[in-house]
Amino acid sequence: MPTPTPTSGRPHSPWRWIAAITVTLAVAFWSLQRSLPLLPNPLELDLRIDPGEADRSDPLITSGRREAGDFLFIRHAADGRIRFGYETWGQPSLLSAEVGRPADNRFRLRIEAPQLTQIQGSFAPQSTRLRVIANGIPLFDLPAVDFHERRFGEIFFAVNPIGGTACGPVLRGSITLPDGRALHGRPAPLFGWQEKLHSWLWVSRWPAIGALLLGALTFWGWPREDWRALGPARLAPPTRRAAHLVWSHRHFTAVASLATLAFTWLITYGTLSVVAPETFGNFYDYQATSLLQGRLDVPYDAIGGEAFVHAGKNYGYFGITPALLRLPAVVFGLAFGELTRALMVAYFAGTLLATYLLLRTARRLLGAGEDPPAAWATWCLLGSVGLGSTVFFLGSRAYVYHEAILCGVMFALFAAWAALRHALAPEGRWWVGSLAAGVLSVHARPPTGLFALTLLAVVAALVAYQQRRTGERGRLARGARIAVACGLGVFSFNVLSYLKFETFEGCPLRLNVQYDAKRLARIDGKQFHAVNVPFMIDRYLLRPNFRLEGRFPFLFVIEGLRDDEWTRTKIDYHEPTLAFPYAMPGLVALAVLGGVSGWAGYPARRPLLLAVWAAGAPMTLAMFSAIAITQRYTADFCPLLITAAAFGVVALDRPGQRWAALGRAGITAAVLVSVLVTSALTVHYQGSKVWGVPDDVRARYAAWGRAVDETLTGPSTKR
Repeated sequence: MPTPTPTSGRPHSPWRWIAAITVTLAVAFWSLQRSLPLLPNPLELDLRIDPGEADRSDPLITSGRREAGDFLFIRHAADGRIRFGYETWGQPSLLSAEVGRPADNRFRLRIEAPQLTQIQGSFAPQSTRLRVIANGIPLFDLPAVDFHERRFGEIFFAVNPIGGTACGPVLRGSITLPDGRALHGRPAPLFGWQEKLHSWLWVSRWPAIGALLLGALTFWGWPREDWRALGPARLAPPTRRAAHLVWSHRHFTAVASLATLAFTWLITYGTLSVVAPETFGNFYDYQATSLLQGRLDVPYDAIGGEAFVHAGKNYGYFGITPALLRLPAVVFGLAFGELTRALMVAYFAGTLLATYLLLRTARRLLGAGEDPPAAWATWCLLGSVGLGSTVFFLGSRAYVYHEAILCGVMFALFAAWAALRHALAPEGRWWVGSLAAGVLSVHARPPTGLFALTLLAVVAALVAYQQRRTGERGRLARGARIAVACGLGVFSFNVLSYLKFETFEGCPLRLNVQYDAKRLARIDGKQFHAVNVPFMIDRYLLRPNFRLEGRFPFLFVIEGLRDDEWTRTKIDYHEPTLAFPYAMPGLVALAVLGGVSGWAGYPARRPLLLAVWAAGAPMTLAMFSAIAITQRYTADFCPLLITAAAFGVVALDRPGQRWAALGRAGITAAVLVSVLVTSALTVHYQGSKVWGVPDDVRARYAAWGRAVDETLTGPSTKR
């Protein structure tokens, strides 16, 4: 009898265990080394000071970073007496009364200050009190002082490493704990390994859980092969397969790489630094922190003028999907408030990938086969999305508004792709992926999620009806269950609103800090009004609301509303907006003209093509009756347009059809116009309109304009 050959699929290979344990311990050790328990507040210290010259200031506690720091310091007076001082960067110092120096030059201090506990992401109870008691004498007792939230490691004793004018670089003396341990620099002596381990396990808690989860993922993701099979001989075929995959989809790789690089350059202001802080870019980090603590409110600093105040707590009306995606970084304390750019680049790349998957699925549904799409189809569709639509325009500014929309667009497109795969393979579970992506889209941007879940519901109903006609029983019930699940997915946003505001209203404007009685009365306290529909149809679909000028960037959106437009509508917020047939003509032409050709050329797929457009009706009605209109809101229509355009580009890519060749030529021209228009809108918005853009970026835009104008018309051109 031959000896059995060892199988390559052993589920409990020891190397899987070794890898999982190694990852868990490595992550745990790295996280534990970086962890720092919250400092006690108040904190007792012993201060010894050396005699110093008059008016010299020495640091006691410094926190934060340059231009965002706080200082507690001592200042020497001329007669040997001293004063304690507190300063937050950019504001005048607060000074205590003078106090005499003890004979032994020592003070026992009891300090209560915001900088001890107010840390980004910790969500500790807010403490604004400054209280300093020296040798039993109260020197400061202020109920509220200004301060900057610091990161965990940004606190220093007896030194000032962040600069500024409040105090010098080092204390002439020493600071010790009551038990004699010296404090100099970061407060490591405050905590032994027992305290750090206890805090890591029982206070922070989530880094320990995260280490275990990463270990579990390593275990279940480890190849189920014998370790001897993991040598170069087994790794080479996957490498070759990857190279073949890239080459087979080279047109997608090329256009997606070009568009993503352009988007990254735009959103980083030309620096390509994707990890960096942004104004109004840390809301989702705070939201992720609050989710880990089982709450939905955030500090006022996280939401500011967009705060919805209920029961004394501050909330954002934004969904939680971008916060969920930040959970790993928040758990391990990575780049708090600095991930908006990086995630938006990831959403953008994901949007292009989902568009390509939609194109391939549309080809299969229209009988074009499973081969990669042709060069023209790929470049036109991906180019119109990545460089010639509002998806690219969102890269003009990395902040919460644009991130929410772009995240919603990406998940809506993945949901649409999975819904169409359900039409291809109804027996599978593609609908589950579509439902999950649709719910994530709803909780990023409700209009995009509404389209995605409506599309899944309509496709499921269509598939169930077609199967019922062929004699398969029980399919209508399954389609109904999917449709109900989609409705519950949309309603989940209202449930989350109830948990915040105790009302199912998604955005209760009466709770927003910006809305007073007069502003609410202007819109009857409501977000949607039927009277706005004709105006929105005109602004989103019909009116050529632009002018051409002989100066850079040559195309400008006309601003403002006429008095009669204000009086006959319930518009609360208006930004200059270019209707999407003019803002992105390539994508619109692919969706409309291609849809018409698809309707004519593929009679068997007419119900599915109709389903795509019908799925956009609820979202469109909501957007057309809303009280606000901006250019970024045109991105809410992109999932509908992109899904329809995927069918359109397949219908126009049929060889041997003269009308199709003419259509391709016209679409190519429209895509090129889209790229030019989108570029003009985007650079002008970033360079002169949107708030929060650095001054040097605005200056660079103005310089570009002058250079282009002088090249074209001479140095006398005035901007």
